[in-house]
Amino acid sequence: MKTTKTKEVTKFLTAQGWSVIRSQGPHDVWAPPDGSKVFALPRHKETSPGIIRQLSKIFPQIPRSWK
Repeated sequence: MKTTKTKEVTKFLTAQGWSVIRSQGPHDVWAPPDGSKVFALPRHKETSPGIIRQLSKIFPQIPRSWK
C-alpha cells in the first residue's frame, strides 16, 4: 500500500455513497447511507498505508494507484 492524498480518499468515499457523520477532533468519521459500518479517517494531508489497508478490507475495489 502507498501513502495517498487525503483529498483522493475523501473523493473515493463520497463516490461510494459514504458521508461524514461526525467531524470532531483529529478524525472525520464516515459511514454508508444505511449506517452499517463506520470508518475513522485522520485529518492529515496524506493518508498512511495502514489506513489504506483498512479501506481495502471494506472496499476490495480501491484504485490501483493506492496499492
